[in-house]
Amino acid sequence: MTVISSNKKIAKNTATLYIRMGITMLISFFTTRITLEVLGVEDYGLNNVVASVVTMFGFINGSMGTAVQRFFSIEIGENRGGALSRIFGTSLYLHTIVAVVSLLIAEIFAIFFLKKMNIPVERMFAAQVVFQISILSLLVNILNVPFAALLRAKEEFSKIAVLDIGQAVLKLIVLFLLYNINKDKLITLSLLNFGITLLYVLLITFLAIKLYKNISFKIVRDKDLIKKMLNFISMLIVTILASVADKQGVVIIVNLFFGLTINAAYAIAFSVSSIFELFSMNFKQSVVPQLMMAYGAGNFERMYKLLYLGTKIAFILMLIISIPAIFEMDYLLDLWLGQPPQHASTFTILLVVCANIDTFYYFIYQAVHASGKIKTQQLLVTISYFLSVLFVYLCFKYGSNFYYAVYVPIVFALLRNVLIMLSAKKAIMFNIRHFLSNIVIRSFIISVILAGVAAFIVYSIPANIYRLLLITIINCLLAVICGYYILLDKKEKLPILNIINAKILKRAG
Repeated sequence: MTVISSNKKIAKNTATLYIRMGITMLISFFTTRITLEVLGVEDYGLNNVVASVVTMFGFINGSMGTAVQRFFSIEIGENRGGALSRIFGTSLYLHTIVAVVSLLIAEIFAIFFLKKMNIPVERMFAAQVVFQISILSLLVNILNVPFAALLRAKEEFSKIAVLDIGQAVLKLIVLFLLYNINKDKLITLSLLNFGITLLYVLLITFLAIKLYKNISFKIVRDKDLIKKMLNFISMLIVTILASVADKQGVVIIVNLFFGLTINAAYAIAFSVSSIFELFSMNFKQSVVPQLMMAYGAGNFERMYKLLYLGTKIAFILMLIISIPAIFEMDYLLDLWLGQPPQHASTFTILLVVCANIDTFYYFIYQAVHASGKIKTQQLLVTISYFLSVLFVYLCFKYGSNFYYAVYVPIVFALLRNVLIMLSAKKAIMFNIRHFLSNIVIRSFIISVILAGVAAFIVYSIPANIYRLLLITIINCLLAVICGYYILLDKKEKLPILNIINAKILKRAG
């Protein structure tokens, strides 16, 4: 595949993923509002707490998915298609073991620890039922990882997007059905969502089998490949666990110290920040397979081009939606939820800031994964995640307010960027000075410009839909202009100039 065709594929996949994101984001806004309305604040907070516990048991799933996609992408880059069946079969074997182990660990937690959480006695039965349903969803998703990883490595993003949109639509329909159901709404919601998850997984499996008939979709116990995968995965597992502890563990700690009301406010903020991360992740997902394949093919120049340009575009995309949201958060939450939980606005703003900081290290992190030299990186990142959640706990224990649930992660997000750059310098000869001077500092300058303009508009005009639209439009235009003139270098501008010149010549002709 030529560089031009590869770039076109990235552009096509990015467009597909953003169409998916636009539709699913719109649906998710309605979903969150209706869920809060149907369940009420306490049950919404309870649902968030139980779900966060189960998510913590899915940490191995995340590391396995990352590893499997990496092995698929490297093999595709090296053009050794025959090895894909061996990789798939071995990963399915490992995931079956992971599913059994996850089930045992989750059930032990349910027996010994669930009752000790800050859950009202009258809702304990519902919490236990929802927990068991969530475990079933976890197991189904674990077994689906090899199929989904293959589709992502093969860049079948348009087909995955259709299924994602269908899943989001079905979840919204389920919420409307709850208005007319008199049974326990929390339990009913969990059951119906499990049905949707099961359908989604079956369709992903069917799609992979139909598209790649040359691949044998059978369990394989290849000892050599198992050893290679486990060596790679073992260094990811603790990091994924630490990451989940940092995000979902904070939910539990907030619950223990402040109860379900603050949990609900944090849950709203976490949902919004996750949508913002998804906005940037759609672009990132379309680049990562190409970055991995470039490393597998030994084309390190292209890998670095994708790393640098990918980081720049990802940050600009985040600024386009982050600046209006940060300055209009109170208005947006009122418009969205009617009566949002108290403190949700501040929580959301802080988590959005944290999501923007995380944007800088993503492609560096993935490039190190491509090299396979991840030991130092994973150790440093793991320590940062565990220290983050530990400091949150200590802050609460010694009387700090609940906003420290986000203050502390922001500090550690900054630290994590430094740690990942240092480890990348050793693993892939990463040029930290170039990255800081040409990307980080320039991105900060753009952020200040955009924030200053937004602040001026907010100060000058009272809150209403017209001010929101004005900030959004001006911010979008400024982000694109500043990104082009301040962030992109001459080589990165050249393809854009060529497209513009071609359009001008076509119209002139």
